[in-house]
Amino acid sequence: MRLNSIIAVGAVLACSTLLWGCGNGTANNASPQQNNSVQSESWNDPKRLEASHLEALERMEKDHIHRMVSLNASMDGDKVMTTLERSSQKLEEMRPLAEMLQHEGYPTLLQRIQDMSGDIQGSKQVVAEMKNLPQDGKIKIQSENSDSLHHISSFRDYHQYIQGKIQTLNKANSDTD
Repeated sequence: MRLNSIIAVGAVLACSTLLWGCGNGTANNASPQQNNSVQSESWNDPKRLEASHLEALERMEKDHIHRMVSLNASMDGDKVMTTLERSSQKLEEMRPLAEMLQHEGYPTLLQRIQDMSGDIQGSKQVVAEMKNLPQDGKIKIQSENSDSLHHISSFRDYHQYIQGKIQTLNKANSDTD
């Protein structure tokens, strides 16, 4: 009899605790505490912190590249410039952390940010050049044959691609003059 009453009291306490926890949102509050402990752990591990930010940087780059290659750089030059500008801002937001990690002996994130910033700046200059070219020679980044855009997966690839296109267009314009 004694064992049954202990089990019954335990079951009542367990149910009331669960109900009270759900009603007060305790279950929802548990995950931020876990996130805080994970975040503090990563601050104590600069290598892990750098790796996670490099991963985030790669996702951001792929997302922004996807937006840019779906635009016509000549016709949608302003949208391309806006996307490039957003990319620059995101990189600049990461720069202080990257500099801190470099002082701790982890320079990869800062180096990657500097490389990407240079490629973005170069792309901005090429897109600005496009605006000065005659409109009969439009450079369409988006292609009906999407295979030709498969190799564009980074800001560097994008920059090299549109730079090659504008050089071809400049050569065609100088041949007709």
